[in-house]
Amino acid sequence: MLSAGHARALLSLEDPEAQDRLATRIVAEGLSVRAVEEIVAMGEEGPRRTPPRGPRATSPALHKLAARLSDQFDTRVKVDMGRSKGKITVEFASIEDLERIVAVMTASETASSPG
Repeated sequence: MLSAGHARALLSLEDPEAQDRLATRIVAEGLSVRAVEEIVAMGEEGPRRTPPRGPRATSPALHKLAARLSDQFDTRVKVDMGRSKGKITVEFASIEDLERIVAVMTASETASSPG
């Protein structure tokens, strides 16, 4: 059921249990060799190399900023801060909703630019 290409990709996993789980998945889902190579490269199978992180503590200031942005954009906004950089996630329901949010984001830009 598995090709030589599948076997080569499986052998790159060191954990025999991870190899077995992925082999079962290959058969069950009919995964291609390329898909298996990608799964292995992305580390989606096998034991984690780093221990899983617990829930990240977020400051009240980040929650406050996220709430302000959510109110301004009229959609859910999530603000995450890592060790060296942060990320803002703005949810939208459709292309039209995204266009509306972008218009709100750029409204101050167009209002302050000379006409």
